[in-house]
Formats: sequence, C-alpha cells, structure tokens
Amino acid sequence: MLAEALAPGANGSASARALGVDASDSQAETGGSAFRPIEAAPALPIASELFRAFNEAGLKYGIIQDLASLHDGFAGRDDLDVLLDKRDYPVFCSIVCQLHGRRSVSLSCYDNVCAGREDWFLPDFSRGRYLHLDMHIGARVGWEFRKRYPAFDYAAIARWESISVDGVSVPVVSPEDELRIAIARFAFRAWALPWRQWIAVDKGWQQHFARLPFPSDEQGLQVVDYTFGGARTARCRFLQSADGLVAHRGDLARLRRSIREMCGYAGRYAIADAAVHLARKTSYLAVRFLQRLMPGRLPPKRRPAAGGLVVALIGPDGMGKSTQADRLTQIFGWKFGCAQAYVGTGDGNGWWIRKALQTVVFPHRRRLKSLAQNDGKDSSGRAWSKGGVVAAALALWAVLIAFERYAVVKRAHRWATRGLIVVCDRWPQALCRGYLDGPTIPPHLFSVPGLSALARLEQRLYEKMAGCRPDLTLHLVSDFAVSEQRKPGEIRKEAFDARLSLMAELRAKDKDIRTVDASAGIEAVGRELFRHIWLSL
Repeated sequence: MLAEALAPGANGSASARALGVDASDSQAETGGSAFRPIEAAPALPIASELFRAFNEAGLKYGIIQDLASLHDGFAGRDDLDVLLDKRDYPVFCSIVCQLHGRRSVSLSCYDNVCAGREDWFLPDFSRGRYLHLDMHIGARVGWEFRKRYPAFDYAAIARWESISVDGVSVPVVSPEDELRIAIARFAFRAWALPWRQWIAVDKGWQQHFARLPFPSDEQGLQVVDYTFGGARTARCRFLQSADGLVAHRGDLARLRRSIREMCGYAGRYAIADAAVHLARKTSYLAVRFLQRLMPGRLPPKRRPAAGGLVVALIGPDGMGKSTQADRLTQIFGWKFGCAQAYVGTGDGNGWWIRKALQTVVFPHRRRLKSLAQNDGKDSSGRAWSKGGVVAAALALWAVLIAFERYAVVKRAHRWATRGLIVVCDRWPQALCRGYLDGPTIPPHLFSVPGLSALARLEQRLYEKMAGCRPDLTLHLVSDFAVSEQRKPGEIRKEAFDARLSLMAELRAKDKDIRTVDASAGIEAVGRELFRHIWLSL
C-alpha cells in the first residue's frame, strides 16, 4: 500500500474548508477534539447514530470526498464515500446490520463494481428516507470501468480532520490528501492526442483541483509531489493557460506507472486495462440501451442483495394508494431498481384497448350494469334481448380485465426476480365478486348458455392470481369520513364498509398482511409504509 504517498508538507498550507475546521486545528488522527458543526441541510438522525456507533467501537474510518457534497450526503440526497480499515470490516458489518442496513449488488459490467467497494444503505424511519454509504476498503484508481489498483488505504491518509454531525465527530480527509486522491484518479481518466504535451482538465475535474498549491515559479507551474515506499517519487505539474487548467502528460504517465508498480503490476498492463475498460463499457452501454428499449427485462444497476420485492397497497377509494405508490417508487428508485404496477381499472396505466372501451362505456356504466343483472326470465321480450347482448358484452369485458390483471401480476413477479422493488397499486383477490379488484361477472350468468364458459374462464384466472401472492401486502384502513373528505362522492358508505369487511376477511386468512392507518397525513403514512417495505427487503 501507499504508506507514504501523501506527505503533508508537499502541499504547503491548505486553505480553510467550508465545512470542518482549519488545518491548524485538526488532529492527526480520527480522535481530534476540535471541530465545527455542519450547517445548512439538516442531517438524517440515522447519520449521527451510525457514526456515534463507529466511534464507540473504535473503527478506523474516514470520509474521502469533497466536503461541498457532504450536506446532501448526510441529508440522504447523495452518497457518502467512506474509507474503512480492512481489519474493521466485520465490526462495520455488525453495526450496519444492527441499524437495519441493506447491501446492494450490481452486474459486473457497471462502473461501481470493483473489489473492496460495497454499497450499503441505512434507513431513517423517522424521515422515511435512507442513507447511502459508498464503502471502500482501500480507494482504488484506474480506468472508469477498470478500477484495479488499491492505491490509498486507511494508513495512506496522512491527516484526518473532524467535522460535527449533530454533535458527533466524523473524520474527513484533509485537503492535501483529497487533492492527491483526485489527481491519481484523474491520471487514469485523462486522455489527449499523442503529440500533445499538456492535457486540458475539464470542468468536472477542476472543482477537485481548486486547492492546488501556489505557483512555484514565474511560469505559473503548480506542483504536487507523491512519495512512495522507498526512494521512488512522482511529480505532477499543472499550469494555468489561456485554455484553462492543464496537466503535464508525462507526469501523469509516470504517476500511473508508479501506482501500478507499487500494487505489483509491471509490464504492459496499460494495454490490458484499456481493453478490459472498453469491453466493459461496451457491455454497459448495451445493457443501458436494452433497459431503455425493454424496461424490466434486465437487472437494474443496484438491487437488494436479498433480491427484489413485490409490494401491494390495498384499500378503499380515498386511502391514498396511488399517491403513496408514486412516493414510494420515487424514494426507493433513487438508488435501487424500482417499478410501479397498476392492477385496477381506473385512471392508472393499462391496455390501450381496455382504456379506449372504458372511455366509451363509462358514462353508461350504471344503466348497462342494471341490464346485465336481468335474470333472463322474460326471454321473449325486447328488454331481455337488449339485456342479453349487454350481459355478453360485460362478460367479455370482465374477461379482458382479468387477462390484463393476470399479465400485470405475472410481470410484477418477473420484475422482482430480476431484482426490482415493485410497488403495486391494488392487487386482485378471488374471495368476493365486485369488490377490491375481484371477479366481476354476476353469479347468475354462470347458468346462461355461452356466458358460463366466460364466467368459468374469469374464475380460473383469478384463482391463478390468488396463487401469485405479493411478498408484502399492506392494507390502508381508515374511516369513511376520511375517504369522503379526500374524494367526495367517489364511493358510498355501504360500499366502503363492504370493502373494509372484505379486507378484514382477507387478513383473517393471511396473517402476514399488515395494516396501516391511512387517516394520518401523507408524510406520516409514507413513513410507515417505508418502514414496512424496508424491513421486508
């Protein structure tokens, strides 16, 4: 490892940081006592709880990223790059698991997959969000899809500073160490034409080089020295030109060669790195293209290590199922592969032919329903002739809906097997007709010649769907007054009570179904749903 790579004296005096403390106040080790609190975006309470547990366990760790992004990281809006001593990895896993942490996995073609790096996520049930830890056992450098060289382990960081997160001291990398890590990463990413001596630093990297040392001569050269084990050294020169900040091509090449040799790689590994990077990036672009072309057909970039999950939100009208499904999809979709499915016949997504027919039939639904409920005793009259046609049309309509729901149910389970978290608005049941997305063909049509076959087909489809249960079923329950307030006139009290009674019957048959009080505010209900889903991952 790079035991002496980051000598503090090589960078002169570092400028004061926006977060943390001045260089003169920081301590050489994690336990420094002088620090200033983080301001601006409030941190998630789980962040202070996590780092307090790390400190109490004596873990050797630190955050190795630009402090400008730490506000969003602690608030659960960005990731936190944590460098951990390899010997403390078992304790780290124990602490994170006690806090209900979950690890994600990815396909090998993605750029975030390399040895010694893991994505961990910790929930904050009080906020309904989660913290993303980008955990490194030795920060690796290399091509974007070939981060092969563990150039910076915990011991290689010469100096740590401290910041405060809700009164908890958190070690962060010093400005000079952060600069050298950024330059080492840039050395493997930089590219220019062979005859160019200086390589332009694009705007994305210039923000990482804002703390370069002052020019060392009249030409305006800014020099950063690396000291490796033994007598080997490397020097990187930067120059402010008319085209912006540029880096010396030969210096970057020597730095790459020195890092490879330090990690035990000698010879023509540069060609191998480029070839592997090209192959993996080609695979990555192909996978991303196929994911856009065929959503849900391939595993997402990040998926829970335990696999995907099918979640069903069930409740009467006005309980906020669609609103909560949208919120949960957005929250979990921030880092995980997440999809949303609609199993009803309302305004949600569905087959275009069913949606078109529904638009035509909807204004006359009550009249057609009353005609379809004719028991057929007056078969010689014109009313029965008209009612029989409508009954046949509604039977076909019900079978079309059953096929659509069956396709959605099967698709949701396929997505979950590929690692997606699937949030379903509603879920079919075969216990009672006409309620909670159950069968819709009236019972008396089972005895009508011709229509009985459609009725039996619908029944079989719902029985198959009953065998494809969700991994987690959540019942949203409340009083009728809440539904009437949110959606006035949408449902009568008798129908509302019938749905609640049926939901209670479903819970009696399946003890794993969980209930959530939907009378609370959107945020409170969302936090409770988030907690149930997270603990089921």
